[in-house]
Amino acid sequence: MLFEKDYSFKGTHAEKVKQLVENKFDKDHKLFERNMDVYLMAPIVGFLQGRRAPLDKSSQTTTNILAAIMIQYKADLLFNYRLIMMLDKDYEPDQKARIDKAFRHYGDDEKNKQDFERFEEYVRGGVDYLYEKLCQNSTQVEDYTNNLYDLVTDFNEKYGDLSKEIFELCEFARG
Repeated sequence: MLFEKDYSFKGTHAEKVKQLVENKFDKDHKLFERNMDVYLMAPIVGFLQGRRAPLDKSSQTTTNILAAIMIQYKADLLFNYRLIMMLDKDYEPDQKARIDKAFRHYGDDEKNKQDFERFEEYVRGGVDYLYEKLCQNSTQVEDYTNNLYDLVTDFNEKYGDLSKEIFELCEFARG
């Protein structure tokens, strides 16, 4: 089943995740506490920003999330997966088919590997975006703080009304 085994960020994305969770200046200033925190946020950020990225195989660098942690956060991860499957009109234009992908036809079988890979592309795209916005040109604690503030402000301005589309999909699904 999905989200029940060890997970590895690979290549450049592993390096970026390490930087996002790394404590660069002191123990009180971290962007993310754990790799799982990045994995929970990255697919939503990637989707909202329209950012997808292929798997990077240029290096052997990895950073992991243990299966026990994946299982602990499975409900949240499934929520993210389902949300993206429901909202990704470019991937699946038919509304009913998107809802089926999210709630009826997900798992480990061959048919759904393509759906999960689409989700993973958004994870990697979100990692790229978060790294660019939060770490890329940061050298001091104040840089990280300002970048985080700018990111949150930008998201609020752009996506404050996204919930309307989600509620419309829920109403459609209820029939």
